[in-house]
Amino acid sequence: MPQGSKILIVEDEMLISMEIKQKLRAMGYEVVGQAITGESAIQKAGETKPDLILMDIRLKGEMDGIAAAKRIMELYDLPIIFLTAHSDKATLERAIAVSPSGYLLKPFKERELMTNIEMSLHKHRIKQKVREEVHPEALSELGKKIEAIPLPVVLLSGTGTIWEINQVAATLAGFQRQELLGRPVYAFFGFQGAGDAVQDGTGVEMILPDQVSLKRKDGSMVPVTLTGGFVFHEGNQPPSYLILIESAESAATASSHIGPEMIRHLMAVTTALRLPAFVIDKSLMLAGYNPLFAELARKAGISQYMLNRPLYETPKFSFFGDMQDLQELFRSGDVERRIRKYTFDETVKFIEFTRIPLKKEGIPTHIATIMADVTAERHAVFEAERIKKEYSELYSTLEKIRELSAEIRTPIQDMLLKMSEGKPLESGYAREMTDQVSDLMSRFDTAWIRYAELKDQITKK
Repeated sequence: MPQGSKILIVEDEMLISMEIKQKLRAMGYEVVGQAITGESAIQKAGETKPDLILMDIRLKGEMDGIAAAKRIMELYDLPIIFLTAHSDKATLERAIAVSPSGYLLKPFKERELMTNIEMSLHKHRIKQKVREEVHPEALSELGKKIEAIPLPVVLLSGTGTIWEINQVAATLAGFQRQELLGRPVYAFFGFQGAGDAVQDGTGVEMILPDQVSLKRKDGSMVPVTLTGGFVFHEGNQPPSYLILIESAESAATASSHIGPEMIRHLMAVTTALRLPAFVIDKSLMLAGYNPLFAELARKAGISQYMLNRPLYETPKFSFFGDMQDLQELFRSGDVERRIRKYTFDETVKFIEFTRIPLKKEGIPTHIATIMADVTAERHAVFEAERIKKEYSELYSTLEKIRELSAEIRTPIQDMLLKMSEGKPLESGYAREMTDQVSDLMSRFDTAWIRYAELKDQITKK
């Protein structure tokens, strides 16, 4: 039976998605998110870390479910069950090629869904256990950290040996990571040609970061660019060298239709106005950003290297924008203003995001996002609303006092009128009038106390 396993639903028909969500909750599963596009599914998979994903094959946007599933498996090694109403041979072959954990045809019964989920979770746990038993090095904390990085990463020892490598990096060259562990660096890296290497006349060759290539298992070479870092260990052990790999294709990605010059002007203007800003293109890559945004990204835990990756592969980018919302803006072409509330330690900030589609011939090709801190303005609005509410309550209390005063006069005037006319006051009548006046006076006193409290609060502020 389900034990609260976390599941992400990827389905572009919201009615169907909500129906699946209700069924899963009734079965005892925890639904950690819902996505309607492939790009958003990748982003949410990185954010929510589900135990399993239910993935519809046909999705809105540029990326279908099969492509999204393949990328999620490469980045996060999660079990995925395909959901589809289409059982044609071509779709089935594409889906099988990704090696999903399951494949369900719509409409499906709850028992089928639960059985597929539990079998998929069980198979995935066994696969992980076997992998750890066959490759005990996978159990090391360092190995787990390297494998968890959603970027191609190689860890080199001081002697140039591949100490650790994640499967994302190994896949670039067509290897399994275990095939590369312990091998010398030149078994994985080469250079683009003798003419590119720097010779110093001593037989030493220097290969610059943009002159490196990966040696693929099939013998071919793939141009890449390297970025270096370190891993420091306890004691006197020398540091290891952390290498991030970026393919030449992604590094060469540039803004298109609106032109890089226009983006540079926009970034210069927003920088002068002290407003963080960035521009993304339709492939959800950053086409430009200013230093203020780069600083914010750094504080959010997004490295400079990650800013050169597709944004949906950077889970922390949801701080600046959800992939589904951005894709919807590309479709609608409308300007959007939205205020989001953030809490930093004990400080509350309100940030206004203004998103402006940049168009060519009426079709959005980029979206510019400009961020403004509107905390002071928001607090001013809250303060105005608070004062309005307090004075409204003060006025309401005064009105209550006036009404009670009028009510008190009625029984007193009635008794005085009887007495002036010489009429006797029966004991029952006198007791009734006395009780009525006593009750009204009690309510009158309560209203005056409340009025005094409100007035004191307003005076102190």
